Amino acid sequence: MRTGKASESPDEGIDDCSPPSTHSSHHRHQRRNQQYQQQRRHAATDMLHQPAQKEEEDDNNDISLAESLAFTLKASVSAETCTHLAVQLLSHVPPDMLKAAIQRLDLLLRRDFIGMLPLEISTRILEFVPTMDIVRNAMLVSRKWHAATIQPCLWRKIFHRQGWGIDKERWTLYCSLPSGLTPTRALLDGSMMQVSKAISGSGSTVAESSNRFPTTTGLAVPVEIPGSRIPAAVIRQTMLTDEDRSLLQESLMLDTRTSPRQGLTLSPCLQNQRSRMAFHGGSSSDKKQITRPRATNINWRKMYGEYHQLLDNWRGGRCRVDRWESAHAESIYTLQFDKHNRLFTGSRDCTVKLWHLSETGSQITPLATLRGHTGSVLTLQADGNTLVSGSSDGRVCVWDTDTYTIAYRLEHPDSVLSLRFNSTWLATACKDRVVRVWRRSGGYSDTFELRGHTVAINAVHLHGNTLVSASGDRTIKVWNLVTRSCVMTLEDHARGVACLDFDGSVIVSGSSDRSIRVWDAATGVCQRVIPNAHSDLVRTVMVNRRMDILVSGSYDESIKIWSLSTGALIHKIKNVHTSRVFKLMFDRSRIVSCSHDRSVSIIDFATELPHARLLL
Repeated sequence: MRTGKASESPDEGIDDCSPPSTHSSHHRHQRRNQQYQQQRRHAATDMLHQPAQKEEEDDNNDISLAESLAFTLKASVSAETCTHLAVQLLSHVPPDMLKAAIQRLDLLLRRDFIGMLPLEISTRILEFVPTMDIVRNAMLVSRKWHAATIQPCLWRKIFHRQGWGIDKERWTLYCSLPSGLTPTRALLDGSMMQVSKAISGSGSTVAESSNRFPTTTGLAVPVEIPGSRIPAAVIRQTMLTDEDRSLLQESLMLDTRTSPRQGLTLSPCLQNQRSRMAFHGGSSSDKKQITRPRATNINWRKMYGEYHQLLDNWRGGRCRVDRWESAHAESIYTLQFDKHNRLFTGSRDCTVKLWHLSETGSQITPLATLRGHTGSVLTLQADGNTLVSGSSDGRVCVWDTDTYTIAYRLEHPDSVLSLRFNSTWLATACKDRVVRVWRRSGGYSDTFELRGHTVAINAVHLHGNTLVSASGDRTIKVWNLVTRSCVMTLEDHARGVACLDFDGSVIVSGSSDRSIRVWDAATGVCQRVIPNAHSDLVRTVMVNRRMDILVSGSYDESIKIWSLSTGALIHKIKNVHTSRVFKLMFDRSRIVSCSHDRSVSIIDFATELPHARLLL
């Protein structure tokens, strides 16, 4: 039996004299170094932040002290005294400190209110800034300013502030068309498709005129434009000349193989989709692009830019002149075009022709030839579905343009030199020195005469119940059609008055004395005289006050553009006609004129502006 301590483990209490592990010692040393480096970084960071924290604390203390001092001064003394004290204090500050103080004060005074305010309010403020300042300066300030200056609502306000407008009816038509298709092409294509339906459905279409006049057969196909009843094409085979028919075959792709019974037959190529796409200027591979719908939102900023460029083109005379020779067989005395690109011309060949103007102005397409006069067609006017023409045969024909038949015929004892109508009245100027007026309601049965001129009346113009007449007796008379009396007589021309224009406020007259005069319609005062405006008789004038433009045409073969407000010559357009200019008309983007040389000319100021035709 053993006694004493229990035996211990052989390893317990033994001193291990072997050397330590090299791997564990390296890790301990690495950890100590990392801890040391981290402590040094924290110490350095604390040293760097202590001055900044101290400076911030000092700034806060200074701000609190300044606020307390400002509050005390504001409560105890006046603002003027505060200002005086501040100036006195700054005057004793060293220059370098004063410069730093001024820089800080400048930052306080510069507050970007456009960037701080909501976008809607910023845009509303910018509406009162001149447009050129917005374009040249405001857009470049910052991103926030730029975002505010490109808002559509801002540019819509700027656009309308100029007195400009957009033809909403035409815009609706434009947006409804496939991409790459213009309104004019759509109208022509729409007419062809409806012609196709008419022929394929019934085999023939016949439109007969009133029994009072010779019957004419042909094809009358109305194509509706949104908000109106204006046909795009009316083709009468018995009325078309060989020249008309050849042009129609080229522009409308009509088959030459027609029979009297069937009227006009469409070419088989129109039956397939590829040919219709080729008509629009595309190919079968462009199908997706052509059928892509247009954007319906108006880009007001782009519209403003195009309008501004259009006005610059007018002022600078940047235009393209397109001319169509032999539009009629004889001299063309009168014309009119409308916003639907319908062009009416009247000629010495006793006909009225209807054309379609292309959107680009590079082509006019004949649509119909109307024969109802036995003398030269000297004057005409069209509005909606009514066309009125006057002739040297002493007749005025009132046409229905839905069917292009004569609805009324009004007889005169001599040549009808001019006519105008509105929703209430139709007025005609006759060579027998009498102005005749018809009330349009009731079938032109109510009529009366206005006498006072001593020589043939060359021109009349209507606005509301006011009529203005110009005569070879050198006078212009203003008439009230309700009282049937002459209100005033304007006498200033040295020779007979050949033409006039009247917009309700301003009367513009041209004379064989080669001058143009601008009159105040309310007072009869001659506001402006352009002496020697042309080197021969001034035959036609037209004015647009919103554009501040006056355009005149003369027997000297020239067309001139004038500033209405100053009377200064803006531009003389050369090489438009080779003979006397008889009539012109213009809108925002182009001038259309006719001449003794049998041609129609279009002076286009919007060749590079795709939306110019939509502008009012």
